[in-house]
Amino acid sequence: MKKLEIGNFLVRDIVFGEKTAYEGGILTVNREEATKAINPLGKLKNIELHIVHPGDSVRICPVKGAVEPRFRPDGRALFPGYTGPVTSCGEGTLHAMKGIAVLVCGRYSSMGDGILDMSGPGADYSYHSTTTNLVIFAERTNEKELDYTLREEDEFRISAHFMAEYLGKTLAGREPDRWECYDLDEGSQQAQEKKLPRVGYVMTVISQLAKGINDLFLGRDCNNMMPLLVHPQEILDGFLLGGMGLAGQALTTYDAQNHPMIKRLCQEHGKTIDFAGVILSPADVSDSMKLRNAISAAQIAERLKLDGAFVQEWGGGSNVDVDTFYLLSHLEDKGIKTVGIMDEHIGKVYTDPKADAIVSVGETSTIIELPPMDKVIGDDESLVRDYYYGAWSTHTTLGPSLRPDHSVIINTYALACGGNPAVQLKRAVKEYEGGTSSETNSHVYKPVFRRHRWRGQGRL
Repeated sequence: MKKLEIGNFLVRDIVFGEKTAYEGGILTVNREEATKAINPLGKLKNIELHIVHPGDSVRICPVKGAVEPRFRPDGRALFPGYTGPVTSCGEGTLHAMKGIAVLVCGRYSSMGDGILDMSGPGADYSYHSTTTNLVIFAERTNEKELDYTLREEDEFRISAHFMAEYLGKTLAGREPDRWECYDLDEGSQQAQEKKLPRVGYVMTVISQLAKGINDLFLGRDCNNMMPLLVHPQEILDGFLLGGMGLAGQALTTYDAQNHPMIKRLCQEHGKTIDFAGVILSPADVSDSMKLRNAISAAQIAERLKLDGAFVQEWGGGSNVDVDTFYLLSHLEDKGIKTVGIMDEHIGKVYTDPKADAIVSVGETSTIIELPPMDKVIGDDESLVRDYYYGAWSTHTTLGPSLRPDHSVIINTYALACGGNPAVQLKRAVKEYEGGTSSETNSHVYKPVFRRHRWRGQGRL
């Protein structure tokens, strides 16, 4: 039996103090001790810790990752194979701090980094504008190749995971505010008795970039991996770690820990569906490797005897679109009904008539204006100096992304979680139900060219 119990602690605030401790919903952090805990190899310098709250006039950039603080009462590493020895995931007891996140940023941007505003129009694009965040700012002790877009920056990512583990240890011996339980074995018998449709969840993982940017499983870089079948509870329990910062559709560790689609499929298991598992499929570079992965993933799905599958694109863009549509096509060839979940963006894209059911989570090529903030954590000069998706150093009409008054004009894809499915679906529902529409706000430009929605034949 594989049962995962997550005890949730509702954190009301984070403060700095003499001793790192958790008491009465307040997380107190000792700056000096915490700084040492996140830099055991000494690869970071000029480390600063900041606390930011929803509504603060604060801009954070470039943001490189996000993690939820957690604790394992049995003493196992929070992130097996990364912050400690490799162990199994997806079972046992886990404690989690809800309402907060650990964010990490630097002075220089690399591919996949994002920009986060805690208030103003940009805040609507990220759920981390609604969490109280402990922000790590640091620089590398050996800065080199600063103009290289795929610089190895694992020192930043691992610091955020060390911090999440360090903070989580304050929960030892305490009783959670509430529990959530996942036990797919229990629902499987009900699903079989009811003869419910077998459903799988297929998600792309970033594997074609550099160390420190690719996603990880059990601490291993996803580069050159083959499609992999994993238990849904493992994803919620530290098996998969995000790599590409917070821009666009990038999966962060926080996303994996709180994966809304996996949680919902688990809830429906034994009630409306028979949830058979999660298939991780790498997004690769060459067309032959993309086809290899699609064929392999479809074979796994066939062996699982799936009736249907959700195919989730993480790390969007035209390159990953090809991986996603190959997956949709090969699953359909196996007689497995598929639903794709992906964002929209301007430009040529590979499609397939077999992919006739696509859920759009929003358009990520919109130009947005962001007002100046009272405080910048990181370095907003990176927006025009370094590489960002959706930022530019000059433009004949709009000028540079960073203006003299430190206001910003930028593509929404550069925003933290800008194309993240969990965020965009929430925003889309809000707009549909009569909330504030980005299309009518004065601070948002409609794109000059906009893709049409998919309409029944998998074509644009």
